[in-house]
Amino acid sequence: MSFVVAGIGVASGVAGFFGARKDKKEAQRAKAAAQAELNKQKAAFNNLDTSNPFLGMENTMEDLTINQKEAELINQQGQQQRANIMDNMRGAAGGSGIAALAQQMAQSGQLASQKSAASIGQQEAANQKLAAQEAGRIQSKEREGEVLSREMESNKVSTLLGMAQGDLAGAREQEAAAKAAQWDAVGNIAGSAMSAFGG
Repeated sequence: MSFVVAGIGVASGVAGFFGARKDKKEAQRAKAAAQAELNKQKAAFNNLDTSNPFLGMENTMEDLTINQKEAELINQQGQQQRANIMDNMRGAAGGSGIAALAQQMAQSGQLASQKSAASIGQQEAANQKLAAQEAGRIQSKEREGEVLSREMESNKVSTLLGMAQGDLAGAREQEAAAKAAQWDAVGNIAGSAMSAFGG
């Protein structure tokens, strides 16, 4: 009678061993599919662009130009007015009067040129100020982008490390469970066989 019970125990242990073996193969296939998907997702995550998004910005204010049309127009109007005055006065004044008038008009022309130059200088100063402000804004954005880039890179590395640790822990658990199931099956077979011979 003990041989019958032992035989049933051995048969049960063998069935358990082959069942555990089948479960192990299914778990290995599932693990391989999960590992392939994880590798794909890790590669996609690793390829995320974490570079400084503000690097290489262009200073749109450094190429500003000045409007010289106003200065040219003022200068042309002044020259025309002086020429008209000279024509009108040529007949009325004598030679010495014309010379004095010419001197006065030359001084007036110099003042008009100085005003034009001052207008151009103001525009240039305003353009330089805008260019400097834009350069400062770009530098600030680049520094902000560098901090952002480093934070994203740090987060990416931390996440990849956590994923790799999770993979390793899962693989170890599966390996331990498969080994335990196989040893349990072998122990059941041996225990059943010993009870048959011992009883």
